[in-house]
Amino acid sequence: MISFNLDFVVKATAAQVLSRHQEIFEGIATDTRVGMSRRLFIALKGDAFDAHQFLESAAQQGAAAILLHDDSKLTPQLLERVTVIKVKDTLRALQDLATAYRRKSSAEIIGIAGSNGKTTSKEFCAALLGTFRKVHYSKGSFNNHWGVPFTLLAMSEESELAVVEMGMNHAGELALLAQIAEPDITVVTYVGIEHIEHFGTLEKIAQAEEEIYQHSPAKAVRIFNLDNIYTREMLPRSKAHFPQARVLTFSEKESADVQLRIKSVSMQELMVTGQIGSVSGEATVPVFGKHNITNLMVAAAVGLAAGLTPQQIWSGLSACRTTWGRNQLLTTESGALILFDAYNSNPDSMMALVENMSLVHAEGRKLGIFAEMRELGELAPQLHQETGQSVGKSNLDLIWFYGDHAEDFARGLRESKFAGEILTNKDFDLATAKKLAGSLRKGDIALVKGSRGMQLERFVKEAKPLFFEAKT
Repeated sequence: MISFNLDFVVKATAAQVLSRHQEIFEGIATDTRVGMSRRLFIALKGDAFDAHQFLESAAQQGAAAILLHDDSKLTPQLLERVTVIKVKDTLRALQDLATAYRRKSSAEIIGIAGSNGKTTSKEFCAALLGTFRKVHYSKGSFNNHWGVPFTLLAMSEESELAVVEMGMNHAGELALLAQIAEPDITVVTYVGIEHIEHFGTLEKIAQAEEEIYQHSPAKAVRIFNLDNIYTREMLPRSKAHFPQARVLTFSEKESADVQLRIKSVSMQELMVTGQIGSVSGEATVPVFGKHNITNLMVAAAVGLAAGLTPQQIWSGLSACRTTWGRNQLLTTESGALILFDAYNSNPDSMMALVENMSLVHAEGRKLGIFAEMRELGELAPQLHQETGQSVGKSNLDLIWFYGDHAEDFARGLRESKFAGEILTNKDFDLATAKKLAGSLRKGDIALVKGSRGMQLERFVKEAKPLFFEAKT
């Protein structure tokens, strides 16, 4: 855990010290429901909560200091017991503190953005780099204007590299995150349809994703995906604006610093071959899905940028794994397989999953258990229908879809002349889930895909999976 003193906080945040007691802090805390001892409690205020309501609770639980911007709840008793620091805005202070600590740290910061694949790419990068170096990385999708500072402030002093996921759903967000983290290595995995509700067009999404390149330090290494038209077009603009910056590229299709292609695919593993830094090789990675080739190339290119040798990268790729809800392969008590990919969903990732499944032979049935793709805005009816049309051309035997746009999805399935059984519900239907889950037998494969808020793990739980932890 990091340690910093009062003077460091004051200098980083332009704060005013209202009372001075303890001056050494063992990390930060923002939630009084978790450990608070010897920490700096930062009273953040959001749309639905205000941590200034819990100043007394923080002190009672052993906080070494309190950082606030609203002193209306501050009492003389608190001032007598704990160090109290006042700033203009606690969120901005959190961000400034993170930047100051980032500058103090000797760790190289890796910033990963993109419409699809950034969380998996982050996990792959951490696994690959962690084979050879001391790596810190953000857990889950801790990738916004709060999550990125939390990630930076959780780095230990021994960290050599930090892999930081950077997400956005509005223009300007990646510019801010790049300014906070000041990454040494940057990459946009892919530009696709995610968050189109907020942008309207893919071109505007691309402009927002490009901010990570535009607002990172001039000396940062910039890595580009040559297989995506939008990220490919960012490359010449970046070279023009940052002519001294090192550039790396990756591609399945053409010459690049990292060029990988799929040799074989199964439910349990992906075998890849190609060149990394002009060194040929191949690796077997225990992940499902040909779309993971992009995530593996991101990790390999980041490895090159961070100073690993091509030989180290080839040997380290086998350490890459997927995480909860992201192409997670599960076996049920009945022996059926479930591919649980319901941490996020959009038309691009939905089609990638279904296309991958078309490459896999099943002894029994193939079932699609799908739910709403969120954040599609006014285009939601059209995109659900179009996705249904594409999914309907797959070799699935049954599809159950629930969500507000279930009928749009089903209309697309029917238009595609889908030959299997179609079930729809507006909301999650427990009886349907129990019936389908209970029907799974050895040799069957169930694809489970939808946005996180649709809680598709409820179906998975009914199928009685082995070694699966349902999250709340």
